[in-house]
Amino acid sequence: MRRYLVSIHQLIEDLAYERALEQVARGKKVSKGPEDDVAISLYEGILVAELSAGRLDESNAAFKAALFLAPDAQLPLSVSPKLKRRFEAVREEVLGELALRGEDRGPLKTDAPTRLQRQPAPRGPLPEAASRLSESSSSPVSEVPPSSPTLRERAIIPAVAGGALVVTAGVFWKLAEGKKSKLVHKPPELRTEADARNLAQSARGMQTVSVGLLVGGLVGLGAAMGMYLQGAPDAQVPVQVGLDGTSVSISGKLP
Repeated sequence: MRRYLVSIHQLIEDLAYERALEQVARGKKVSKGPEDDVAISLYEGILVAELSAGRLDESNAAFKAALFLAPDAQLPLSVSPKLKRRFEAVREEVLGELALRGEDRGPLKTDAPTRLQRQPAPRGPLPEAASRLSESSSSPVSEVPPSSPTLRERAIIPAVAGGALVVTAGVFWKLAEGKKSKLVHKPPELRTEADARNLAQSARGMQTVSVGLLVGGLVGLGAAMGMYLQGAPDAQVPVQVGLDGTSVSISGKLP
């Protein structure tokens, strides 16, 4: 679970929200107890809110799932003031429901979320998580399944192949032009009409190959462009500035 939390946190820092949500789904399957459930639910609530403004109920449900287990839990990273206020409103709602039920939930140890809150938007692996990973490196740990590449990332394959075909087509065309030039200047090796005919056929064959390679290359580049455009994010992430009294946090991606 620690590796999943590190991966999710880094993906959020890179604004790869969809891939981070995939890691959340994988992390739920390896949860070992309430502490893991709280940490993963807090990340899920943040990600759902960032991905779509129309999924606030789903985001609130994830926050509730965490707060019912640990009413004193804190968000694991800096978020916009609006999302922070909504999280605190959900906390008040949960505390009210617990009070009506007469339940007194003591503080639950949520190692990753509470300590991450003190370090707004760190880059790279979380310090607490990194230290735990180094301490447990001597014991066998199951590897985290790698995230599947996005459509934009896969577009590099047809782009490279298409570019290589276009370059090769240019080489063949240049060779064909060289053979045609020999026909014009009539070098000494062209002693008979048959030699000239063979040279002309060779030039035409190279031109045919060049055209075929060029068409294939353009198809590959077109496919890459289509994959790149289709893999564009649904909406741009706005730049947000948050203040907590002692520091300023900035999140989002500049256009």
